Amino acid sequence: MASYGGVILVLLINFFYHIMNQMFVPTLPLYITQLGGGEVVVGVLVGLLSLGAVLGKVYFGKLATRTSNLLVLRVGLVVATGVLFLYLPFWGFGFLALVRLLQSIGLAGFITGGQGLLAAYSKPSNRGLFFGIFAATIGLGMMVGPLFGSYLMENLGFSALFLGASAVVGVAMLLSFLIPSEPKETRANRVDYEPHPPWQNRSLVIISISMFFGATVQGATMSMLTLHALDVGITNSALFFALFALMFTVGGAVSGHLSDKWGRGALVIPGFFALIIGLLALANLQNMTTLVIGGLCTGLGLGFVNAVLLAMVPDYSVNSEDMPNDLAFFSNAFDAGVVMGSLGLGWVAARSFNTFWLVVAGLNVVGLLIFARHNPEKQHQSVQQEVGQKS
Repeated sequence: MASYGGVILVLLINFFYHIMNQMFVPTLPLYITQLGGGEVVVGVLVGLLSLGAVLGKVYFGKLATRTSNLLVLRVGLVVATGVLFLYLPFWGFGFLALVRLLQSIGLAGFITGGQGLLAAYSKPSNRGLFFGIFAATIGLGMMVGPLFGSYLMENLGFSALFLGASAVVGVAMLLSFLIPSEPKETRANRVDYEPHPPWQNRSLVIISISMFFGATVQGATMSMLTLHALDVGITNSALFFALFALMFTVGGAVSGHLSDKWGRGALVIPGFFALIIGLLALANLQNMTTLVIGGLCTGLGLGFVNAVLLAMVPDYSVNSEDMPNDLAFFSNAFDAGVVMGSLGLGWVAARSFNTFWLVVAGLNVVGLLIFARHNPEKQHQSVQQEVGQKS
């Protein structure tokens, strides 16, 4: 019963954290431009959060493996709560860049500790369900956060925005101190323990590469969808992001549960197909109809792919002690995909938005083919069959 209480608390923490995180999506660029920063400054400061988190998760993955996921989660949430107060004084863009890097430490700790705890509390028979709901709470945060952040900014100003964001993540921090200790068998309890190198785990590498290609959609839509919509005369692209968040929520919840019954691969491949269909719709963006199709398909597809691949990581960890480090490796692959879909392909969008979406669709075709060819689930079944035939 205690484990289910821990799962519920982790899910609530995930919801509150992503409300806070998404409060900055529509507001931070406006804050930076109001202070005199141009597009380049906006891009750098927004991107620093993901870049810093990639480096932070390398450290926190090992720390969680050697000590506990709960410790790493609490450290991340304490940092995330406190650092938001540093937005209140403006001492130059260099200082703001430092604040973003400090915030990335909180993000890295939260992701590593939260996902590691959920993996520790779950079993193979319910892991898809738990991680599916985990992904769904992210989607709910994506729906609530931008609205709440915009409301505070427009009605009370930026100071209220930063204080409100700190209060929201502060709730998550307080909840983390109610979580019971994780099972001891899921951590090494040795400060000198060296996790198995993630890149030597072939199944984990395939899962992470597949997620890298799928995550390019997240970076692409966040960075270029609004600009493309304006280019074709659609002045309000908010409907796309609302549909994307809704279908991401539904897709994560449904696919995670079904993957426990039907197998993980049975849900990942349809997810990639939905992503590709949505990207092809965006490549032909002309009106609200194609915008709606793009939002529905990309949100549903990413919900499927993210939730199921995330659930596969603990399935193929070398041992239970290495799960936090393996999840950090997977999470970094996601962040790298986001960076590729935004900063990495920005030069393509500058030439042609239509070509940009086709390139992203092509990357997801590659991700689909890699997963279909090297699906760890299929490889594992083949090995089992060979062993059975020899015996």
